Amino acid sequence: AEAEGAVTVAVAAGEHRSMPLFGGGGAVCVLSLVTMAHAQAAAPIHLTGQNAVYTLSLAKVRGHSVTGAVGRLTFDVTATCKAFAVDQRLTLLVRNGDGSLSRTVSDYETWESRNGHHFSFLLRQSENGKERTELKGTATMTAKGGTVHYVVPAQRTAHLPPGTLFPMAHTRALLTAAEAGKPYIDPPLFDGTSPHGAEHTFVAILGWHKGKPDDFKALSGLPSTTVDIGFFPRLAKDNTPDFRTEAQYFTNGVARDVRLDFGNFVLRGKLAQLTMPPQACPEAQSASNAASTVKSKSRHVAQDSDRKG
Repeated sequence: AEAEGAVTVAVAAGEHRSMPLFGGGGAVCVLSLVTMAHAQAAAPIHLTGQNAVYTLSLAKVRGHSVTGAVGRLTFDVTATCKAFAVDQRLTLLVRNGDGSLSRTVSDYETWESRNGHHFSFLLRQSENGKERTELKGTATMTAKGGTVHYVVPAQRTAHLPPGTLFPMAHTRALLTAAEAGKPYIDPPLFDGTSPHGAEHTFVAILGWHKGKPDDFKALSGLPSTTVDIGFFPRLAKDNTPDFRTEAQYFTNGVARDVRLDFGNFVLRGKLAQLTMPPQACPEAQSASNAASTVKSKSRHVAQDSDRKG
């Protein structure tokens, strides 16, 4: 809740993955549709700060190792002129096949420069009250590739292939590709949730949706895309992803209708709360105002069409 809005989750078995999370007739009607289509095209892809809360429930079970799961995910993004800071917390209660319960709490913090050159990460997890630091370090990227410097695991480095994206850049890339009508993208991703460096991702783009009214004001009128993302270890010898996620992403980076597929079970994530903090960057505020103007013009055109029809 890649965002990225990537959403990192940890299950009882200790597996970490990321996900990185709505007239008239005749010539008047035609004018209205054309103007509204232009307004939608003008709505910018601009990732902003957000405070989102998701409720997690069990959507599907494969096998008998898990019989129940519920959880809560908070995903907070602070956007400045130079970087994104992400703080997310997952609480997950899993009922195992033998009837026992496992409670996992995962805290994931990242800092990502807007130019895609610098990234820092910290992943902590507690299982049944026992806390430990899983992963911590920094990463840098250049046109020729990059390097991860891990503090945890102890003082090791990993190479990042050219074209590797950090989480927020990954979300921006999939939105840009969807708007352009591309069917998929497959960039490497490093989000700080693996001790082995970058993972391969395959993002199947399932459509670009025009903006429409939404219960959440911040999403109303914004275009969006639905994607299915597979995550693959770079050294894997088969084509089966070890984790998949589906979500609807809006042009401001907010995700909803999330599905997290761990193989033996699938979680459904419902966007329960959403607030958008004040924009700290004047440039971001200008983009937000422009998007609001686009939505306002669309509403006025539709209203004029209704009156004249």
